[in-house]
Amino acid sequence: MEGFLFYWFAWIGWIISTFFLGKTPLRWKVSMLLLISIMLSTTSVWVGPFFISYTYLFLLVMVCIDASRFKASKQLYVLFISLIVMFAYVGFCLLELYDPVWIFVNRQWLLTAIILYIVFLLVKDDYMRCIVILLGLLGGDFLYSLIVTSLSMPYPVGQPTFLDLVAAVLMLLFIWKIVRTFASQFDWLLGKFQRQKHNPVKPNN
Repeated sequence: MEGFLFYWFAWIGWIISTFFLGKTPLRWKVSMLLLISIMLSTTSVWVGPFFISYTYLFLLVMVCIDASRFKASKQLYVLFISLIVMFAYVGFCLLELYDPVWIFVNRQWLLTAIILYIVFLLVKDDYMRCIVILLGLLGGDFLYSLIVTSLSMPYPVGQPTFLDLVAAVLMLLFIWKIVRTFASQFDWLLGKFQRQKHNPVKPNN
């Protein structure tokens, strides 16, 4: 069902951010973003020849505001990597449109793997990765809609299948961060145990 992954992951993310994160500005920001995205996901608006989801417009405004807070050099880097993600997304969608036989595995997860591979390869900071993913995918979906609309094939911008993709990519990025955190904690505990083993505490005389 289209939109299933988006609603599932969005509600899971909202529960985690609302009930498990510390009382920080990030907690309220993430909770607000997820809740508003869910509320707006069922409505769309015509903007010229394009039928655009309100969730798409909301995410676009919020990610542009966040990206504007970077220094000029970081903004250029974010823009450059976002363009790479955008063209990768559009290229995949056009390949799927013109020669779908090449898509031999699940489309959603194959595209998710491609986007994550690009982002992990070129961006090191987790927060910047989120910005790059959102900018690249949002721009890519609009560009793809522009191309296919010019071919008399209307394509809604920010449709449920696109939101599924965004949710899947961001959720896997979040899971990777959790796994990496647990791995670093395990390495720290293992190192501490090894140090205690090789340097036992001497009894007091």
